[in-house]
Order: sequence, then C-alpha cells, then structure tokens
Amino acid sequence: MMRALLFACLLPTVASAASFDCDKVRSPLEKAVCADPELSALDSKIANTYNAARQRLSPEGNKILRDGQRQWLHFVGDLCFAPRNAQEIGICLNSEYAARLKQLSTAAISIGPYLFSRSDSFSAKTHDDDGQVYKLKSSAPRIDAPLSVAAVEWNSMVAKRVTNAMKSGCDAGHGDEQLDAEVTYATANTVSIKTTSWEDCHGTAHGNGSTVSLTYMLAPKLHALEAADLFDMDTSWKDFLTQRSYEALEKKAGGTRILRSNVEQAVVNVLGWTLTQDGLLITIDPYAVLAYAYGTTKVSIAWSDLKPFLAHNAPVPPQT
Repeated sequence: MMRALLFACLLPTVASAASFDCDKVRSPLEKAVCADPELSALDSKIANTYNAARQRLSPEGNKILRDGQRQWLHFVGDLCFAPRNAQEIGICLNSEYAARLKQLSTAAISIGPYLFSRSDSFSAKTHDDDGQVYKLKSSAPRIDAPLSVAAVEWNSMVAKRVTNAMKSGCDAGHGDEQLDAEVTYATANTVSIKTTSWEDCHGTAHGNGSTVSLTYMLAPKLHALEAADLFDMDTSWKDFLTQRSYEALEKKAGGTRILRSNVEQAVVNVLGWTLTQDGLLITIDPYAVLAYAYGTTKVSIAWSDLKPFLAHNAPVPPQT
C-alpha cells in the first residue's frame, strides 16, 4: 500500500491505491492493509479522491497537494508504527486514513467564483520521555483559480497565519497540535474561513481548542474584515448580536449566572465571526463567557434577521 499510495503521489492518475499484489507485500504497512478489508477500502477511496482532485488543479496546486500527500505517508508510518501492539496499530491506521479521506474531500472544491485547494503539513518524528509521539497537523486553504494579485496575497497571508498559529502552541512542540481551516463563504471580493485548532501539551490536565475566523475583503484593497464592513455603525447591531448570543448562552448554562458585559465583549470580536451563505456564525470559545466544561457555543443568525443592521455594501448574499 505504501508503494501504491506513493505512486498516487507521483502519477497523474491511479486506478486504485489498493491494487498491489498482497502475495508480494513486504512492509508492515502493506501487510496491515492486506489484513484489513476496511483499511484497504479506505486506501482505495483515498487514491481515487486524491486523483480526482489533481485532475482539477493547476500545476502549482498539484505540486502543493502532492507534497502534502507525501508528508502524510511518512506521518502515518512514523505515528502508527511507533511502539504499539497489533490492535493499536489497526486503530491508528483506520483513524488516520478516515481523517485523510475527509481532508481530501476539500482538496479541490469550488466555492463562489473560486476553486480552492489545500496545503497540508504533517509531522510525527519527535517523542517525549515516555516514547509518545508528538503529532503535528495543519492545513491551509488556497485559491487555486482564478488567480489575481489579491488572491496570491490572500494565499500568502493565510499560510502565514496558519504557520504562526502552529508555532505558538505547546512549548518546543512538546505535544499534539492540529489546526484545520475550511472555507465557509466566498464571493469575488470576500473570502471567509474558519480555523479550528486543538493542542494537547503532554503533561497537562487536558487539551484546549479554539476557533478563529478569518474573513478578508479582497477588493478594493485586501484587508481583514472590520465591523464597519458588515454593519451600519449607526444601528443597534451590537445590542442585537449580544441579545441573541446571551439567549443562547443562558439556555446552555441552565441557570448559571452570565455577565452580559462578557457576552458583548465576546460577540463584537470579529475573529469570532464566520460568514456563511445562510448567515453570520458567531463562535464563543470556552472561558470567554462560560466555563470549559460547557464547551464551545455557536450562535447562527440568518442574514434576513440581520438585514436592518447591515451596511449598504455588506459582503453578504443579496437580501430580498
């Protein structure tokens, strides 16, 4: 399977990544795939999805996707065949293969006027004192076509934000870190993405996750979304967002006292706003208002509800 998936990285198309002869397997990975029908099926789906994406992408998009796939191959070997028993190896492989298949579903995806690809990075080479592997995964969407000066600058800016976010995690990389980014909304002049990160620093009580939304206006000048781009500052938009979010948090808290001032502080943070086709998604991370045990709170508000507060040229779908 390692050879087959490697061929999938090197050739334009491959019929099936699980087409190798199981009577001639040599590596532990090949043996594991041949012994597990579910894993073999996932292997085949990965190759098919990967090949389908490459057929849609530009030469540059192909190279970036191929580099990510090669990193993933080494990552799986380093991670799943670290000291483990056979059952643990099987669980690890099935989990990572299923995750990769999901990732590749956005390897070439059309949203609005753009074709987006993805740039992936994987590493599982270092270990802690107990021999546990440090898992590092990150992904960044990129505009593959059509490219413009603003689109190229956007690609560079997003890649830099993801790289910096990964550097700011566990001290000296001593832990598991993952950052996934997905495009939620795109027009010719606006792109909104949601990044979800998780870090589990080895030796700490529990991991921590956060969500950061990055919305950029590509024209007339590339800049991060500001509240004034979306809302008419002379309206009561802030009170409206606070009230809707307060109601959602109050319902979730089940009687726990909530400070309205904390809610307002959370909801006016543009980094918590994700633009979607249907409306504005406000994400409130643990500790911002409620305790960690309550988890992340998501508040969706339809554009039709926000219409009285929107700026004249707000980057939203046409409102009837």
